[in-house]
Amino acid sequence: MTQAFQSPGFAALAADRAVETRLVEERWQAVAWDLGTGRRRVVTDRPEGVHLSEIEPDGEAIWWFDADSAGEGRWWREPFAGGTGGAGGAGGTDGTGGAALHGVPPGRAYGVAFDRTGALAAVAVGVDGASHCYVGPPAGEARLVGSAPGYLSLADLSPDGRLLALGGRPDGDDSVVLWPTDTRPDAQHDTPVDGPLRLAGNRRLRLWPIEFNPLAVHEPELLLVAEEDERYTVATWRASTGLRRHPGLSFDSQISAGWYQGPRGVLIQHERAGRSRLLLADLDPPPGQEATHVQAHAQSRVQSHAQPRVQEISTPGGTIHDLSCAPDGTLHCVWSRESTPPRPLVLRPGTATADHPDPDGGDTSRTRRWTPRPYGRIHSFVSTPVGPGPWPTLFLVHGGPATHDRDSYDPRVNALVDRGYAVVRTNYRGSTGYGARWQHEYGHRVGLAQIEDLAAVRAELVADGTALAERTGLCGFSWGGYLALLAMGAQPELWSLGMAAQPIADYPATYRTTTPALRELDRQLFGGTPDEVPERYRAADPRTYVHQVRSPVLLVASRTDERCPPDQVAGYAADLRRLAVPHELLWVDGGHYSRRTADHRSVLAAMVRFAEHAWPPPLPRPPRGDRPGVPAESMEGGEQL
Repeated sequence: MTQAFQSPGFAALAADRAVETRLVEERWQAVAWDLGTGRRRVVTDRPEGVHLSEIEPDGEAIWWFDADSAGEGRWWREPFAGGTGGAGGAGGTDGTGGAALHGVPPGRAYGVAFDRTGALAAVAVGVDGASHCYVGPPAGEARLVGSAPGYLSLADLSPDGRLLALGGRPDGDDSVVLWPTDTRPDAQHDTPVDGPLRLAGNRRLRLWPIEFNPLAVHEPELLLVAEEDERYTVATWRASTGLRRHPGLSFDSQISAGWYQGPRGVLIQHERAGRSRLLLADLDPPPGQEATHVQAHAQSRVQSHAQPRVQEISTPGGTIHDLSCAPDGTLHCVWSRESTPPRPLVLRPGTATADHPDPDGGDTSRTRRWTPRPYGRIHSFVSTPVGPGPWPTLFLVHGGPATHDRDSYDPRVNALVDRGYAVVRTNYRGSTGYGARWQHEYGHRVGLAQIEDLAAVRAELVADGTALAERTGLCGFSWGGYLALLAMGAQPELWSLGMAAQPIADYPATYRTTTPALRELDRQLFGGTPDEVPERYRAADPRTYVHQVRSPVLLVASRTDERCPPDQVAGYAADLRRLAVPHELLWVDGGHYSRRTADHRSVLAAMVRFAEHAWPPPLPRPPRGDRPGVPAESMEGGEQL
């Protein structure tokens, strides 16, 4: 069994029990971890692997989501101590394992949550373009609480089990949906008599629900993040007070948050310019200080508080990929930096931490680059082979777009640099980690603004002798693959190679056949559907420019990809064939997000092979000792396919 690359999920009421997701024979599987004895037991043995697992608050049972290659499936349950219902398959016959909630149809996993004691569970599933919420006792019969069209993710269930918190479009009417669980369907219409309460967002206010305060039993208190006035602020909601911002916990770039011990303690992870930091805050003001003023705002009451007490937790430079809190307050992180593969990092706030990796370690051939533009500075991570340039250069374009490249280990970078390429990871407009304006304010020029940023960084690297002008290419996965194809056609004079895995190759066709959650994202990006704003989709569509592509293109696709469906990739490949553009279409298994590390290695190997064929002769390679190796168990450290 290899090292886990996700932080454990701890049982809130059983300090010695947790669940992990670990690589077992190159597949992610759910693993029960007894902290008291140190024993780990593999719970699942699914052919496609398992990427979602939970543990009940009392630690009695493990839940996991058994999904097919299209991402649809069911939640299953097995006692922590084991039984016949787990490792051999999904569900047993002796009563020790089986369906986590009976009566829930198969669908996409939109979230799972428990009340304080674990007596009641809630799940949200996506079926036929709608979100459905069910509640019931674990292993018991589920009851449908409500349904809504489109995508709603389940954030949490209140400690008393009476209220669900769901998140929709952050700037939409359903940015936060608070749904009572004790409503009963109307016999005539089969819908809840009392509708849910909604906290509406808009273009100036975006809201994300996080979780309920586990200690606020009598009146549920929901933790949120609010984006407003180009700041990201911790907020809370109660029925009696409405939405409250906490201006002393306001940041210039993205944050995530969670309740941390004590009645009002909050743990905050702040992401800025590719690095992470952690802070602890107490929302209750120090004794003798009171709230300064109350003012009306929008549809809720807003209260400004005295400055909260804030403590920064010492961490090494780099990225915290995943984070969870044990019942004793210990923080379990998955951490990496550019030259260090992911590893566990255990932090004990308030004490000296002895297990920090060497903060001065790292590869000096990796640099951070800021490219000035009239609208801001473009941040890139540039990794080069040992010795003088210029080098053949590949832009490894991140997906999302609402994510960003970080000061973190990516085995693809090591593999490509080892073959003699300079590798550039650029956080173009639309990326997170650089503030609200960088993420949102480029109009509806989807794709076009992003490839302008890639072109600007390319020009700088060519001018300073880093990149060979005649050998600069693009390599991207998912939305990054889309940008690679768009640039190959819209900027054919700049790029001499394009490699796109699971890409959007035909935007209107993808919109019609992708998942409800991604259609919602596209409506947000473009300001409407392809029927409502066809000119915007046409300007952003790689097929609009396919007749201008003149350099080799590698396409990697899966016939079971539900996010970037295969037919639209096949159509783009047919265009290239008709236009006699050198290309290759490689079909792979695993859908959009393969859970098998061998799939990731095979795609990377195909890209290296294709690049070396497109850019002969073979590139000079440094001695093997000059570059870190690529351990097989670390292949998942980079962006998934």
